[in-house]
Amino acid sequence: MYTGKGDKGVTDTATGERVIKSNPIIEWEGTLDELISQLGVSWAECEYDDIKNDIYQVQRDLFAIGEQILTNGEGRKLRDDGVKWLEDKIHEYMKEIGEIRLFVIPGGKKSAASLQLSRAVTRRAERRLADLSLQKKIEPLILQYMNRLSSFLFFLSLAANRRADFKERLFEWPNPEKLQKK
Repeated sequence: MYTGKGDKGVTDTATGERVIKSNPIIEWEGTLDELISQLGVSWAECEYDDIKNDIYQVQRDLFAIGEQILTNGEGRKLRDDGVKWLEDKIHEYMKEIGEIRLFVIPGGKKSAASLQLSRAVTRRAERRLADLSLQKKIEPLILQYMNRLSSFLFFLSLAANRRADFKERLFEWPNPEKLQKK
């Protein structure tokens, strides 16, 4: 569908205000849309029902967050237990994964690689949200949720690779060559 109203580089916000398309609210909205869509790819690539269910819940949470921010709190809102749910899920996946390696080179199974891309898009969405928070009040719970979400997706990726018996490729840190020269 098109209206032609955006042909000159401006668009309407959810509250009806006309703004330039590079406005932080539109940047946030676009990045959120990209994240929800990328999570849809991650969902489609995944063969594990529990991970798929968790991805679907995150997509629903992100739609609610978008509505909350874009309507200035007049629409649906992030559920109160959203951050706790992410933290509980992170702990569940940590138990499954075992030892945590933070410098994982993304890849492995398609589902895990897609989840790593979702994690990276989440980080960008979080940066756009931090930028938007300089202009508009953002509920602290939403900022916390976005911060936890990237960690959650990291652990989902590790779980997907572990279940597929893929050994993660690690980036050695600190640089072992520098350590040997000391």
